[in-house]
Amino acid sequence: MIDLTWRIEDEVGDEELTGTPRPLLGTWHYLRSALRCDRRWWVLAALLGAVLGVSTVFLLPPNSKASTTMLMVHPTNFDGESAMATDVSLLGTREVATRTVRALGLDEPPEAFQGSVSAEPVTTVVLRVNVSAPDDESAVRRVNALTREYLDFRAAELRSLSSGTISGYKSRITTMQEQVSAITRDYSIVAARGEAGQDQATELLARRSQLSSQIVDMQRAVEDASLTSESAISSTHVLDAATLQPRSEKRALVLNGGSGLIAGTALGVALVLFRALTSTRVRRRQDVSLALRTPVRLSVRSRGRPERRFPLGGLKSLHRAWHGQDLAAMAQTLAGALSAPGHAARQTRKVREGGGRRRGAPERARPISRDGLALAAMGNSAAAADILGATADLMREDGRSVLLVDLSPSGALQKWAGGGGGVRRRTPRGGAEPHDVVRPPGALELATAPRTDDESDVGQLAERWAAADVVLVLAGVDPGVDAESLASWVGQVVPLVTAGESTPELLETTAELVRAAGLGLPFALMVGADPHDESLGRSAQGPAVAATVSGRP
Repeated sequence: MIDLTWRIEDEVGDEELTGTPRPLLGTWHYLRSALRCDRRWWVLAALLGAVLGVSTVFLLPPNSKASTTMLMVHPTNFDGESAMATDVSLLGTREVATRTVRALGLDEPPEAFQGSVSAEPVTTVVLRVNVSAPDDESAVRRVNALTREYLDFRAAELRSLSSGTISGYKSRITTMQEQVSAITRDYSIVAARGEAGQDQATELLARRSQLSSQIVDMQRAVEDASLTSESAISSTHVLDAATLQPRSEKRALVLNGGSGLIAGTALGVALVLFRALTSTRVRRRQDVSLALRTPVRLSVRSRGRPERRFPLGGLKSLHRAWHGQDLAAMAQTLAGALSAPGHAARQTRKVREGGGRRRGAPERARPISRDGLALAAMGNSAAAADILGATADLMREDGRSVLLVDLSPSGALQKWAGGGGGVRRRTPRGGAEPHDVVRPPGALELATAPRTDDESDVGQLAERWAAADVVLVLAGVDPGVDAESLASWVGQVVPLVTAGESTPELLETTAELVRAAGLGLPFALMVGADPHDESLGRSAQGPAVAATVSGRP
């Protein structure tokens, strides 16, 4: 039956795939935080640029420069500005450079010499010429040779220009003189007719007089053109002899250092911003909490000890692993995740002789409940080893027996403890007994804790396992291996995240592996946090509030 009450408006439509874009203010805040967090890189780039700029003054000293000033006189019929522009163009011609290179005997192409010459028009009749050279003596010689060759070339060009004008005038004068001769012959013929040709004779005389006047004007123009050109050539001369321009080393240091500083800063800032916009690594507490789906209970500014040692011993003093009370705060937070000590929490039972116990095997206490916690190092095993060691010291001060287990690939907890052999030791403060650090043989990812119900397991590890009140494990969670073996050692795992070193995918995978193994994930710890991070390290699944410790040296 068809439901007649159905309406098309009741059909559930597809949800709109819309979302609120990231606000511009948040983007600027993120970029500013990235610049603050990675300021050591762009500051280092700025200092490196300044050092390189200053170094160029000593490694690549500037060339010597000599200059001379000339008075440029032009023909009277030339416009001053256009004439000066013509003079500058003549100075930059390849012909002048070729003549100067030939006169000096230089072993360089004319184009290279042209690049070392510059002209500066001071006024419409004053021209300053600058020439660069490797040394002072060469600069003076080059500017003097350039001046001579240039003035000769300019004089030749002016004479060539005036000679063309004079040749045109002379050709016109010759033609007009021939016309005057022809008119004179015609006048003689007309004058012989008497009064009959008087009007025509008068017309011929007027025409001849006009041509004669034009011839005189042209002859005067020829003389003026020649005189003007020669006058301009002879009047053009050097006002100031070639002199070296003073060089200020302080000015060069300031300019080169400032330019290098600006360029280095710009390059460093650009690299930091590019990395911030393209990197997928998480830096903020909120991002870490969302990826792990657990709160970040404590974040500190310190980054802990580095994984690798410095190649130069002198650089080791520049790095401080922990600032202020950061390490103590980490240890107290981790110790707070363990249950309070008490004899009631530790129930034991005796394994009597017979009934499955091997003959001759001693009786031993087997703990029914035990505090255990694993610190999952996310690429910071050395820092995690310091935190576990400090936590073990706190547990020992409370009168609890602690067993340290190193399941990290790098063996950072063993290195922290020092010593040799399978069990390495480190003497704690106050002269107490050193901590026992166990590193099981074989594949660490698959190593399991001793079984308390296995009567045949009476080895050294089993004895320490049975006698321990607290088990602290340094583990490195491998995305390719299940964490079920880790569940045999402890019941909860706390990830230790370094800001800017892990991707959201790695954090999500780690959390899924831990939860799939039935382990608890109460909270996370964070080192290397940005002091300007204002986000709250709490996810939707975690009720805890993140705390921040800003350690000061």
